Amino acid sequence: MTKLEAEHCRDLSIYWLKKYGYLNTSKIGGITWTRGENKNSIGFTSHIDNEGSYIQVLYTVTEKDGNKKDFNYRIELTKTQCNYGGSRYWFLCPLSGCRKRIGVLYKPFYSYYFGCRHCFNLTYLSRNLGGIEKAFGGITSIPKLEKMEGEIKRKYYRGQPTRKYRVYLKKCRGNEMIVGVKTARTDRILQRFGIRR
Repeated sequence: MTKLEAEHCRDLSIYWLKKYGYLNTSKIGGITWTRGENKNSIGFTSHIDNEGSYIQVLYTVTEKDGNKKDFNYRIELTKTQCNYGGSRYWFLCPLSGCRKRIGVLYKPFYSYYFGCRHCFNLTYLSRNLGGIEKAFGGITSIPKLEKMEGEIKRKYYRGQPTRKYRVYLKKCRGNEMIVGVKTARTDRILQRFGIRR
């Protein structure tokens, strides 16, 4: 059975919370995910103190039949000391019996709750790519390539390609290589059966 990829799930990252200051003091916030016309969002409150830190999440799930379910629960945080000073926060997986220390929680489409990738048996996209696909980062969609090209303000600086332009060119070459290799493979397989395109 194919595993669901973590990139297709909603995620709550400890790194994102730290970046936006939610782990410095108690604070109220929210996250909105947009995929096509679908919008999902959660509200949360971070409670940071010496007795026990946690994130209180609040969201509503609308089922296929139109019924709405409200969810409001705590996700415990734990802290570890870093080797070179300071400390680092982690989530404790809120799913029953797990309590693994992790940096990112996921919520697949089939679940009501956030949990670790181990509990949901998730994989990463990069683990499913073959050799040549890994070298070029997989096939990049045409709209994404067009968006990347539109974000390039300057292609060359002092006679050298800019970093964004080099990334864009690598993705374009990667698409050509992957499609070329897969096409050549398909042609060889078809030739074995006496079929020509």
